[in-house]
Amino acid sequence: MKKIKIDEGWILSGVFVILFLIWTILVLKGVFSQFDYQVFAFFHKYLLNDSLLSFLKMITYLGSASVLAVIVLSTFLIFKNKYIGISLGLNAFFISVFNLILKNIFFVTRPSTTTFIIESGYSYPSGHAMVSFAFYGLMIYFLFKKMKPSFLRNVLIFLLVLGIILVGFSRIYLGVHHFSDIIGGYLISFAYLILYIKLIKKLGMVK
Repeated sequence: MKKIKIDEGWILSGVFVILFLIWTILVLKGVFSQFDYQVFAFFHKYLLNDSLLSFLKMITYLGSASVLAVIVLSTFLIFKNKYIGISLGLNAFFISVFNLILKNIFFVTRPSTTTFIIESGYSYPSGHAMVSFAFYGLMIYFLFKKMKPSFLRNVLIFLLVLGIILVGFSRIYLGVHHFSDIIGGYLISFAYLILYIKLIKKLGMVK
């Protein structure tokens, strides 16, 4: 009897899709509404100061198209393997389009609270959360794949993970996203990233 090969990547991606769908249903039903605004209230009461505000205004740009474009272009200059830059660039494009599609399916409005930057469009799921998780998550994958275990690799991975978390935090702190927007963005981006890595491996862009 032939054994059925179980693809753990598909299973893990499917689990996170299910988690995202459950989370989305709860978001659309307003389950997190009160908690989301309690988070804003906590930030504005205990964490609001000029230094942190200035810092997070800079951090939030780590999820912007201009910064990602600079990183992608830099990889073409740094690495001989041009597939790394191509993979990162396509990843940023695909996840951005995916986020736009999801936002226009769910039609969740942005928070009605104090905002410190101007944003337009729908709120759920957070584009910055999705893009930063997928983009910097792929960079973490490349570090595991291409770089030998070392203190430097550990530091780089730590900084990338911290960047993903801080981008999400900055979007809430700046008042342009709910806490639930960020979690939803991370969940679906995790599922997407697993499938994207499988795709570039299938195409021979990663060895």
